[in-house]
Amino acid sequence: MFSNRKKKLEAIRNNWSKPIDKYRNFDFIALLHETISTKHSNKEVIDDKTWRDLNFDDIFTILDRNSTPVGQQYLYHLLHNYVNDKSVLKERIQLSEYFKSNSALRESIQLGLAKLDETNAYFIAPLIFGELPSRPKYYFIFFILSFLAYISIPLVIMNSSFWVLMLTIFIVNLVVNHFFSKNIHQYFAGFSSLNLLFITVRKIAKLSNNEIKQLVFLKEKLPLVKKLNKKIGSFVLDKAAMNELFAGIVDYLNIFFLYDIIKYSVSVGMLIKHQNEIKEIFENIAQLDVAISLASYLSSQPFYCIPNFIKENSISFDEVYHPLIPNAVANSLSELNKSVLITGSNMAGKTTFIKTVGVNFIFAQTFNFCLSKSATIPQLFVKSAINREEDLEGGKSYFFIEIEELQNFIELSKTNTNYLFLIDEIFRGTNTVERLAASTAVLEYLNKNNFAFVTTHDIELQDLLNDKYEMFHFSEQVENNVFFYDYKLRKGPTSSGNAIKLLEIKGYPESIVTKAKMLSKIFLKDNS
Repeated sequence: MFSNRKKKLEAIRNNWSKPIDKYRNFDFIALLHETISTKHSNKEVIDDKTWRDLNFDDIFTILDRNSTPVGQQYLYHLLHNYVNDKSVLKERIQLSEYFKSNSALRESIQLGLAKLDETNAYFIAPLIFGELPSRPKYYFIFFILSFLAYISIPLVIMNSSFWVLMLTIFIVNLVVNHFFSKNIHQYFAGFSSLNLLFITVRKIAKLSNNEIKQLVFLKEKLPLVKKLNKKIGSFVLDKAAMNELFAGIVDYLNIFFLYDIIKYSVSVGMLIKHQNEIKEIFENIAQLDVAISLASYLSSQPFYCIPNFIKENSISFDEVYHPLIPNAVANSLSELNKSVLITGSNMAGKTTFIKTVGVNFIFAQTFNFCLSKSATIPQLFVKSAINREEDLEGGKSYFFIEIEELQNFIELSKTNTNYLFLIDEIFRGTNTVERLAASTAVLEYLNKNNFAFVTTHDIELQDLLNDKYEMFHFSEQVENNVFFYDYKLRKGPTSSGNAIKLLEIKGYPESIVTKAKMLSKIFLKDNS
């Protein structure tokens, strides 16, 4: 046992401040969020489109250093939900900071959480947060039938003529078991892991620390947890750990005495009675796991900050960077008080930058940190229109889908003033004249009440929106005929793209390059 503990502790220390490479079943991880979000459909959350556009499955993967499925599910859920209460945000970052500097307590908690590292633990959330399982209306009859089964045994021993009674009871109980057992098996995984949750709490509650409110809470709930552990734990005998003969005997005894059905009824009764307290126990365990996970992640970052939230419409980031890019180039924004139009070269960093801003706004409003040296920002809900695909089955073109996405932004902008819209290559699915006209009209409208960060290759939009939008650009660098990007955001408009220069560097025939340059000058002159 000591050797096993030593190995676990060694693994915990080796994984600290590192991403954990393991298979993640996002269908299971999303169960808590999906269960809760159906009950709070009117609450503002990071929607699925924005989640996908900003690559949050990948971001979740690098943040996830949790010890348990419970922690994974809670992290996934929290990343979807904006927090307006600054005191809640403050507590979240403080707990992670505490674990960064208190390794002994952190490791003790991680060792205690190890018991809950089971696949079935994913099914605790739908059991306790979803629609509660029901028990039969006249479940007390099960107790009577079981009692009759018990007394039939000594009666047969005393007088063999009672075997007919015993056989009759067995047949009745067989039918009852067959009819009601179907309701039991679908909840078995949840109840089994709920029992593991209680065992985990009993271990962690022994840790003495009055500075962490989660530990104080778990210690206060210890008497209840022991009671629940005893009542529900007896329902979840692990038949998989038994040999085949013994497991078979247990099955027959269960049929005869209705053991599983009775314990199921008792367990459901306990769950109904103590549902709110069990939810709180789940959340406190999850909060510890998530805080340690984020502490590990933040320990691996070159720098980060706690954002300063302001009521004014002004955005400032000092060297903000993207979490998915190793050695990412950081960029800054200073006291930005209107929307942004970003132009420039292909592949130079435009899309990555608006994603960087969006991700950090979400980090700020879910866990109270930004990947930057400082951040002064308002609290804004992020909505994105970045990745778009044709819906061939639905008969919707690429352009039609974009129209629907931007129409949603317009509807939101009519009555709300707390959105950050991220738009990549606006209206790129239509002709130049209509694209410029529609883009100008839509972007002017979105800028009235909210912030929009927009990328485009249409440099004409710079003149059309010059008084409404702040202009930035990314550009290529060429040294000794070598083409490269420095990924630095530059203030002001851009004057050219890189397409023809790339043709030249790649060795296209000189006649093609020359004609392309000539036509480019003509087109620019005609549009000026």
